[in-house]
Amino acid sequence: MPGRSEILNAIKDYDSKKHSEEFYDFCLGKISKAVEPDEQLESAVRHLFYWFLGKVHIAGNSPIESVKAGDTLYHISEAAPSNKAGIEEAVKKANLWAGLAFRNNSLPFENFQNYAKSITSGSIVMPAFFIHIFKPYEYPILNDRVWAAYRDELGKSVFTNTKPASWDNYMEYSGYCSYLKRKFDLTLRQIDKGLWVIGDRCKERARNTEKMEADEDAGQVGLFN
Repeated sequence: MPGRSEILNAIKDYDSKKHSEEFYDFCLGKISKAVEPDEQLESAVRHLFYWFLGKVHIAGNSPIESVKAGDTLYHISEAAPSNKAGIEEAVKKANLWAGLAFRNNSLPFENFQNYAKSITSGSIVMPAFFIHIFKPYEYPILNDRVWAAYRDELGKSVFTNTKPASWDNYMEYSGYCSYLKRKFDLTLRQIDKGLWVIGDRCKERARNTEKMEADEDAGQVGLFN
């Protein structure tokens, strides 16, 4: 298990330019104050998804939209069609109403999960992020990097294509984050940033190992040419 100091040290290498904390907090603040699925809530949810996808930048060419958060002007770049489709599903009024009900504890997780599932069936990470943005202090962000860090902690193999694939994976990882939160007195956001970096390092090791093995295989084939 990564220690408290390892997680905190890893945070120093977190890419805060690609995933601005100011922008993240700005959007979460709007979601926390929303009382109905109005244009402001829809925009905050949409913008947070673009942030999650790494599409929010301080400097950018030909942005599809620009948003001022605090004193900073951020530019949003285009997302892949499949991701855009998922975002548009997420901001439908029925899903936003469900998110507010979940945030206010009037809709159980199991029920809200059904709304999150409707966003996309191609990946667990966007539905899990939809869960996160309405209860960011209880449910962590899920992506391939933090999942790689978790698998590495379990002593399981990590490959370049390692990624979470199911709701069971998300609940398992959520339990792990809750444990780290209690044990080390850290916030979920600190854990997310730290494991993001640790997992990225795991992925880099996997890339190097796979490249080395591919080079060795190519060399062995060459012996018989």
